[in-house]
Amino acid sequence: MRRLGNHGTLYFSESLALKAVSLLLALILWITILGFKREELKKNVKFEPLLAPGMMITSKIPNHIQFTLSGPRVLLKDAEKKIQPIRPDLRHTRESTIPITISDDYLGELPMGVRVVSFYPPNLIVRVEEVLEKYVPVKPTIKGTPASGYELAIIRAEPNRVAVSGPKSFLETLDSVGTEPVDLTDIKGSKELVVGVEVDASQGYRLSRDRTVRVRVITKRVSKKRG
Repeated sequence: MRRLGNHGTLYFSESLALKAVSLLLALILWITILGFKREELKKNVKFEPLLAPGMMITSKIPNHIQFTLSGPRVLLKDAEKKIQPIRPDLRHTRESTIPITISDDYLGELPMGVRVVSFYPPNLIVRVEEVLEKYVPVKPTIKGTPASGYELAIIRAEPNRVAVSGPKSFLETLDSVGTEPVDLTDIKGSKELVVGVEVDASQGYRLSRDRTVRVRVITKRVSKKRG
């Protein structure tokens, strides 16, 4: 059997160490090249206009703007973490219809090597209105029918008017609000129950104070017609 001397063992150890270092350097180089390989990243950035107190947006606008960024992977990840929501300041404008043009500037300063390829939508129209309050009659919403031989005589809400806030132009056309359905099925005589008032939140309506009302239902016997 051939034996290695001290010098042979030393040479073998040095050779193994060099191979390990070479492998490590190759791995670092591969990771570096991969990290700086140019890629594209789609980023949804929140769109949150700043409004003056007592104003609200009445037009449909997107919740976010989609940006497509291009650059080395490591820099894209860094840029993604630093991007803040887009908050155009509309607090001091007196216009009710405000056009907004989206640009790269809304993202602030990006790392060198990262650029904006595209964004959508490029243009927006934001309509704002003053929020007012108005007392509106409550008309209970009903379902079902009273017991056989009975008919609805009276249904009323207490309070019979509630304060509703909303955009001025919408509020001017609002003449009443409904309630959660009041079930009349098989009712005889009278009944009282508490139900929630319902407004169309998609139109910007909000209940300022009272959110429930007490509804009183009174039925009476159906009078028989004489032949």
